[in-house]
Amino acid sequence: MSEIKTSEAFQAAKAAWEKARQRYVAKIRTKKNLSGIDIKTVYTPEDVADVDLATMPGVYPYTRGLYPDGYALTPWMQQMVFGYGTVEESRAKMEKMVAEGMEGYFGYKVFNMVFDIPCMYGIDSDHPEARGNVGQCGCVMCSVEDFDEIMRDWDLKTTNFSWITGDNCLPALALACAAAERRGAPISDLHGNSMNWYPRIAVQDVPSWEPRWGYALMGDLIKFCTTNIPAWNTANIFMYGLSEAGATPLQELAYGLSWGKSVIDAGVNAGLAPDSFVGRLGFQIGIQNDFFEEVAKLRAHRRMWAKITRDAGCTKPQCMHARVHIHTSGNVLTAQQPLNNTARITMQVMAAIMGGVQSIHSCSFDEAISIPTEISHRTAIRTQQIMMWESGLRNVADPLAGSYYVEWLTDKMEKEAWEIYNDLESKGGYMKGLEEGWVKKAIDDTSYQRKQAVKDGKWPVVGMNMYTVDEEEEYKQFKVDLTIEEKAVKRLKAYKEKRGQQEVGQAISDLKTACDAFKDGKADLMPALVDAARKGLTNGEMIAPMREAFGWYVSE
Repeated sequence: MSEIKTSEAFQAAKAAWEKARQRYVAKIRTKKNLSGIDIKTVYTPEDVADVDLATMPGVYPYTRGLYPDGYALTPWMQQMVFGYGTVEESRAKMEKMVAEGMEGYFGYKVFNMVFDIPCMYGIDSDHPEARGNVGQCGCVMCSVEDFDEIMRDWDLKTTNFSWITGDNCLPALALACAAAERRGAPISDLHGNSMNWYPRIAVQDVPSWEPRWGYALMGDLIKFCTTNIPAWNTANIFMYGLSEAGATPLQELAYGLSWGKSVIDAGVNAGLAPDSFVGRLGFQIGIQNDFFEEVAKLRAHRRMWAKITRDAGCTKPQCMHARVHIHTSGNVLTAQQPLNNTARITMQVMAAIMGGVQSIHSCSFDEAISIPTEISHRTAIRTQQIMMWESGLRNVADPLAGSYYVEWLTDKMEKEAWEIYNDLESKGGYMKGLEEGWVKKAIDDTSYQRKQAVKDGKWPVVGMNMYTVDEEEEYKQFKVDLTIEEKAVKRLKAYKEKRGQQEVGQAISDLKTACDAFKDGKADLMPALVDAARKGLTNGEMIAPMREAFGWYVSE
């Protein structure tokens, strides 16, 4: 560790500072950030005397960033989440966002599309349980024809498709593979991301796979892609979900890294060497409103992941890189005075950039009310573009490096996160924490405490518990087209009617056999799912035998 010696001039200045504040210092209350860390009003070289500052961007352990020159070569990816209605509505949105300037590295296309709620659960649009939710909060993606239309005309080698799925993660990828083949392209051309969120029951109170089968399915997808789709990003460690559920930034950091370690374990259990797949794992992280805390969290996260991956056996630098997509936090946006949210979102985007992430989704100011309107979605992407081209923020890698406060806070968050992480690992790791409920309980407790603090006015929220207004605000929100469901059901019915029913029945039978073989450890499942998609099975028809084989888990 480097040792910082203070000069006589500094000691004299410190003495003068202490004298100047004597008459009022007793009145200053200690502040805490969201993680509960005590924050002083002034930081000096003495606070970083034990912090190793002798590091550079692009050098292990990557505290200062993954790449030697930050965003100088190319800016971050603008990965705006979209998805509504049927493929026609979402396809139109894709084309509009491209026209608005949404792009990834080196001008490549990036589409971060969310599936509607029934599809996420593996329920087709014509199922009775889907009624009232079809095409809402996401796009209907039931059949290979839906995937074919979404992917139409885009160059698979320069277009990144991120599918925001749920329990249908494997069937969704299988349908994408079948759609690529229908276009005459090998599946190895596909670029994109499977969320692979199967260990998410700690952050979302939804039915899902039992943890051990969720991890097995996750590992199966990773194994399939490592062999067959080398440019596909195989798992998204959903730290944003931890944050939205109520975790503090410190908990998000510790639990998210333990989650990431459990994904490495799943890949190894599937028979893979760490260097063959860890470089295709990524993180989705939330950004809340304490600017410096979030910057420090991102810097500490990179440093900790580098150490975790090296300890897991990784030797390739790219396998030690914590690749991060930022989703600015929806849980801190308010329905009251919604235009205030533009200030919050701007601050969060700035923190993400100063923290050196690779990809950003910026929320729309009206997301606390409804699906974003065209104007609010455009404003959200313009926020990123103003930061990208007008602010100067991308000119220097890790511009806050050397700040006494930021360096101290980075070190502090790392040390406290290791304590939480090591405690969880000593008890059996993240999967055990899911099975026995420790992680969920800890997050629920902090969520409750935070809500109570807001309710009691102890945690200020402008427009909600301070600077409130009595008059009703005018706001034109997004209107849901209720004919979407009828159109989706009609389309799915037509698709099913033109299939050979005998072939479909045999494909379902074959998939059931494959699920049983996977459960017994005798075969991989993804090849069977891709074959089922080729033969015309829908999302729901693939999920049904999976659910029958692996059970369905409801967290308490």
